[in-house]
Amino acid sequence: MAVACPQCGAPDECVPVPQALADVRLDGGVRALLAPPPQPEPVRVRMHTASIVLFSVAGFFLLSGLVSLLNSTASLDDGNVAYRAGRIVGVFLLPGILTAIGLVVHVKARAKRTWAAEQGLPERQAMWQRHMRVWQAGWLCRRCWVAFFPAGSVRPDAPASAAIPLAHFPSWVMAGVGPVSVPGWPQG
Repeated sequence: MAVACPQCGAPDECVPVPQALADVRLDGGVRALLAPPPQPEPVRVRMHTASIVLFSVAGFFLLSGLVSLLNSTASLDDGNVAYRAGRIVGVFLLPGILTAIGLVVHVKARAKRTWAAEQGLPERQAMWQRHMRVWQAGWLCRRCWVAFFPAGSVRPDAPASAAIPLAHFPSWVMAGVGPVSVPGWPQG
């Protein structure tokens, strides 16, 4: 089956977009315009603000306690053993408690945010697959340097598209996806 360009009518220079990308003669600008839609990336889960604050406060208390302990070594020599032990342990006690609380907050918040981020992943993946089907249905005329969709290439009942300037091809790919419930749309 020869697919003809809607602008010049010649079928000899028309190739599917994925095949056109394999052509080494394409310059970088055209290659970027014909690039497939980007695959959805997993959502990055940020660290919770409360855990950042708790870790920072714990670090501040630990640092100030160590500085205080190093500056007051002379006062530790004249005190009893319990006082010296309490003074040394006290430097690490509050920062340790704050760090433990920060870890608990971090683990709980990360689990909740990861779960929430993964809820939309199947829908984004399905949308990307539909975008890929539309992208793979596109054709390029190397004579006119326009893209187009032949009749029935996107959906069985879809009419042929007009000639699409290459600058508009990515938006046609993204907009060419109908709702999932459109009859005749290949599911999967």
